[in-house]
Amino acid sequence: MSAEKGWTFVLHGSESLVMAGQAPSTATYTATAHRTTAPEALQQTGTITTGKGVRKSEAVYVAGGTGYVKEGGEAWKKGPLSDRDIANDVEDPVADLEAFGAYAKSAKVSRAGAGGADVRLQVAASGWQLSAARSRPALKRAVREMEPALVQLRGAGVTATDSRITLKSLTETWDLDAAQGYRLTSHRYAYTFLIPYQGGDITVSQEVRADNRGVFAGSVVLPSGAAAAREAA
Repeated sequence: MSAEKGWTFVLHGSESLVMAGQAPSTATYTATAHRTTAPEALQQTGTITTGKGVRKSEAVYVAGGTGYVKEGGEAWKKGPLSDRDIANDVEDPVADLEAFGAYAKSAKVSRAGAGGADVRLQVAASGWQLSAARSRPALKRAVREMEPALVQLRGAGVTATDSRITLKSLTETWDLDAAQGYRLTSHRYAYTFLIPYQGGDITVSQEVRADNRGVFAGSVVLPSGAAAAREAA
């Protein structure tokens, strides 16, 4: 991916929390991301839409290892990419591909696309207890993304321990263009956790897709106010 100064990606995501006997809590996300490689920086602008139709804009920037996030009319917040509250808002397919190296040996390799021109890498997992999933490189992102929902549920009286929470399924798929130096064309990521509650399960799911829309020749510049943002709580 470093063969070009930058890339443009179109992002689509959805998440849901389903509890038996209650209306599901859902949200969708659409965005455009510009990712430069020299220097490494990200500009991601999109819209979050709740299941009730409420829409909120979101702007995310990454520069110098720091993330900056602004949702709707709220103030900017910033923090290192190791901060879960920042990392969960960042969708960076290039950085994700680099991180994939830590668990690439787990991937199934196949041909995809017209005439098998693409190489597909896919990692799948199921049945892991949350307590064990925390230490598995291929599962760390799913754990990180799910944890805010788990914190809220525990605050609402859900007492299931990590050893009783199960990763029902996880699938991560990379499509690479073999004719263009194995250039990333798309990345898809989906997971579902089951959290026991009152004799049933609460289902927490998320799915994200990033599609490469070509070269980005511009620069990523932090907007005014972002650099002075408060640290994420």
